[in-house]
Amino acid sequence: MNNQDFDRLWKEAEASGMAHRLAQEYPAWARRRVHIRNGVVAMMCIGALSATTLPVLLPQHHDDYIAVCCNRTGISDAQWVDLAADMLITEMI
Repeated sequence: MNNQDFDRLWKEAEASGMAHRLAQEYPAWARRRVHIRNGVVAMMCIGALSATTLPVLLPQHHDDYIAVCCNRTGISDAQWVDLAADMLITEMI
């Protein structure tokens, strides 16, 4: 037997040992892969569910008031209009 035959036989034996070990470890690897995939899918579902339900559950602030009420009758409507205009200009700056 020369060196080339010995090397070839050595590589074949090594490859068959590796193939046997991989075949034994495949079921555990496949289960881990399924568990990881299921975890990722579950986290994506939780994220999507949170993204759609949280805006509905959180209180919404509406700043579109249709009327202004005041107990003092001596304040004219023009003064309220000026005050509102000043507030709008201040918020835009």
